[in-house]
Amino acid sequence: MFNYITLQKALAELEKNKEQFEAVHCKTHCVVLAGPGSGKTKTLTTAIARTLNEEVIAPRAIACITYNNECAIELETRLSKLGVETTGTNFIGTVHSFALTQIIMPYYRCVECNIPQDFKVAGSKECRIAIEDAYKKIYQDSGDPHKQWEFAKEKRNRELDRTLQSWKGHNKELAEFIEEYEQELRKKELIDFDDMPLIAFRMIKENPWIRKALEARFPILFVDEYQDLGHGLHELVQLLCFDGNVRLFAVGDADQSIYGFTGANPELLQSLTQRQDVQTFQLRFNYRSGTKIVKASSAALNENRLYESPEGAPEGEIIFNSVNGGIEEQAYFIVNTLLSQLNTQGFKNENIAILYRAAWLGDKLVEALEANQLPYHRTDGNSLIKRSSKFSRFIEDCAKWVTGGWKDAEPPFRELYKKALIIVYGHHYNQNEEQQLGLQLINFLQNSKSITETANEWLLRFNQELVKPWKTVCRNNLQEWEICSELLEKTSPESNKDMSLDLFSGKTEGTGRLALTTFHSSKGREFDAVILFGVNNDVIPNWRDRQTSKASKEARRLFYVAVTRPKSILHLVFQKNNHSDFLVDFYRRTKQE
Repeated sequence: MFNYITLQKALAELEKNKEQFEAVHCKTHCVVLAGPGSGKTKTLTTAIARTLNEEVIAPRAIACITYNNECAIELETRLSKLGVETTGTNFIGTVHSFALTQIIMPYYRCVECNIPQDFKVAGSKECRIAIEDAYKKIYQDSGDPHKQWEFAKEKRNRELDRTLQSWKGHNKELAEFIEEYEQELRKKELIDFDDMPLIAFRMIKENPWIRKALEARFPILFVDEYQDLGHGLHELVQLLCFDGNVRLFAVGDADQSIYGFTGANPELLQSLTQRQDVQTFQLRFNYRSGTKIVKASSAALNENRLYESPEGAPEGEIIFNSVNGGIEEQAYFIVNTLLSQLNTQGFKNENIAILYRAAWLGDKLVEALEANQLPYHRTDGNSLIKRSSKFSRFIEDCAKWVTGGWKDAEPPFRELYKKALIIVYGHHYNQNEEQQLGLQLINFLQNSKSITETANEWLLRFNQELVKPWKTVCRNNLQEWEICSELLEKTSPESNKDMSLDLFSGKTEGTGRLALTTFHSSKGREFDAVILFGVNNDVIPNWRDRQTSKASKEARRLFYVAVTRPKSILHLVFQKNNHSDFLVDFYRRTKQE
């Protein structure tokens, strides 16, 4: 049920910030440029809630596209507190999910789009085989097909309209490589993830009636993290919003564009702000970080920015830690010295994050933490739970409910039930299917409350009682059922990796568990205290970052994301006489302020 009181309270809070308030009430195409800590998500979710309350009448709905499933989950959580239904007619998800569930699946049987009637989504192994087979046919040499595919993938994601002369005119052989790869997938009745926005774009462009159908259902399109979503989304926006009649509400920050390796391009966001039919709002205030951190942060970019702290904000603190040793010595310095200092200053471990450039650095930290028997919660590429997977997060939420969450409805069973329905059936299921799945889920969860189990033992039952029957009836092409098997392997007692179900569930409050994550995965998050680990000259920027000006600028933006995560205190840890080049300007700025 829509929470009008909560919405009115949220709107009243935004009155204190002119730009936020005007953006939320904007009824034309608009772009909100939102820097770190500027209340971007609050502005976006309040705008969605206001729109649904005042403008969009059922059965019409809104669509909100964001970068990954983790961002989508965060938006769903925020919107649920405003009473916004996120599992019904409204769509909140990734651009790939939007393309598949809202465009391809409903309409592909009605048009000619070169998709098998009963297609499935290819896994990584199937994609690798298709690349290798296509390379042999096109190039007929002994070169590296996967290295060549890096160039092909960039072209494929950038040039969506293959009717243009440039498709084959610029590099005929590369275009043929792409087309042959896609044919190899089609022979096996497969599409891949990159296919989804490409196919959706072509379906809309070649069939205007599909665009009209989408306009009828979604009069307003919200886009979060626009700078990270690449050419596929940008072209869909052009078709739906500027060639069509869907209103656009986009939020982003070009300074936080850090996914160039996936095709992200900050210039696409900037191009929107230059349109005469788009109103632009700049959120100036950083409500997260202390004034010293806010003032110094632009030095991370080596450019001036107009962000400022609100009146009365605390000063904050920045500390540079030179360590006489490499990565391992820095890890033990953090564990044995810095954490004790922060604890003495009143910071609890669960409010402290240690950030690093790559997951292998996280492995070094884990060694030091485990040697000192300090608990942690890891969310990088080597973590137990894949933060980008909705199914992984669903399993984790079920574990939270079983280990005490049922007492306070954290998470509510109703939300688990809705998520399970979408996981198995998407958005289309009958009453019998709904009832059957509900019984399976509640029986499993209730039985789990009365059994003392390790994570591995619980996962074994989860796999047997839920995953196996759900797989047989599943209609959701995006589902990653193998994740349960991966979790079973990662918690295997034989490898001494099993743990308590409490620990597996990811509970952090009151557990003293430190947050460990990469610079990339920290985006959108905030912590009381942040330690940047391994800020060495061979880590950021590394040799890849130095290859091109574009790569170097993205590395600076990545550093900028990292230094803007703390509220109160920022520690930078680096090797003596081998500090990152980025630290020089950053240090100078802190001394000037």
